[in-house]
Amino acid sequence: MAGAVESPDLTLPRIANLSLIALWLALLAAYAGRFAWFLDLFAHFRVQYMVLFAVCAAVLFAMGCKATALAACAGALLSAWPLAGYVAVPPPVAEAESEHFRVVSFNVWFRNHDLPRIAAYLEQSDADAIVLQELGASQAQQLHALLRSYPHAYVEARRYGAVLFTRWPIIASESVVLSPEGARGVHAVLDWRGSPVAVLGVHLHWPLGPRNSWLRNQELASIASFARRQRVPLVVAGDFNLTPWSTHYRELLQASSLGDCAARRGLAATWPSQFPPLGISIDHCLISREWRSIDVSVGPALGSDHRAFIADLRLTAAQSASLGQ
Repeated sequence: MAGAVESPDLTLPRIANLSLIALWLALLAAYAGRFAWFLDLFAHFRVQYMVLFAVCAAVLFAMGCKATALAACAGALLSAWPLAGYVAVPPPVAEAESEHFRVVSFNVWFRNHDLPRIAAYLEQSDADAIVLQELGASQAQQLHALLRSYPHAYVEARRYGAVLFTRWPIIASESVVLSPEGARGVHAVLDWRGSPVAVLGVHLHWPLGPRNSWLRNQELASIASFARRQRVPLVVAGDFNLTPWSTHYRELLQASSLGDCAARRGLAATWPSQFPPLGISIDHCLISREWRSIDVSVGPALGSDHRAFIADLRLTAAQSASLGQ
C-alpha cells in the first residue's frame, strides 16, 4: 500500500508555528543576556524579531490559527516595546536651526583602503569632530593629509583604538586605558567657539566569546567611570559592538548618566552595511547632560562593513549661558 502523502495545505501553518516557537525562544534568550555572553547576542535583533513576529501573525490569522496568531502578536508587541523610546520626534524648529556641534563616528574597517572616497565624504560632512576606528597609523597619516578642513588630530592607532580629527584646536589630549588588556580611547578637550567640550572616541571589543565579552564589559564600565569624572560637556562616540537592547548597554547609561543621542531621534542601523535587512545599531554617540540631541542619521556605504553614524548636538540653554559668561 502506498504511503500517505502529506497534505500540502499543512506546510505553511507548520512553518509559521515552528518559526513562532523559534522567535519566542530567541526573544526569551535576549532577556537572559546578563547571564551568558551568547545569550546577549540574541538581544541585538529586536527590530527583526518584531517584523518576523508580525509576518507569522499575518500568516496564522490567514490560515485560521487564531490562538497562535495572538501569540505572534504578543511577541511582536513585546519586541517593539523597547523600540518606542527611539521613535523619531522632531525637535522644535528654533532648536534645530540653532548653532550645533556635529559628530561623525565611522569604523573604516581594516580591509578598506579607499581613503580618497572616505576623505571626500568626511570633508563634505560638516562635522566638528570625527571619530574613526580600525585605522592604522600610516592610514591615519594619509587620511589626515586629505582632510584640509581638519587640521587637528589625536591618534591611538591600534585594533581597539580610535582616531580623532577635528576642525577645532585641541586644548588637551590623552590616551584612555579602558581595560588593561583591552581597548584604549582617545580623549581630547576642544576649544569649540571659545568653550571647552570633551570628546572620547572608542572602539570596544566585539562580543564573540567569553573573553572578548568580558573585555567589552570592562570597557563599558570604564567609560561610565570616566564620564562621571568629567567637568566639561562630554561626547562619547564610536563602535560599541552592542545595541541599545543589550542589558550591558542599559547598565552603561545608568552608571554613567550619559544620554543616547538616538533616543527620540530614530534608530540608526550602522552594521552590516552589506545587508540592510539585518542592520543593527552598534555605533553610538552618548552625551552628558549639558548636551541635547537634535538629530541622528547614517552615512552612505564607503567600502566598510559599517556605515557612519552622524549626530547633531546642541548645548542646553543654561549651559550655553554659563559658557558665554
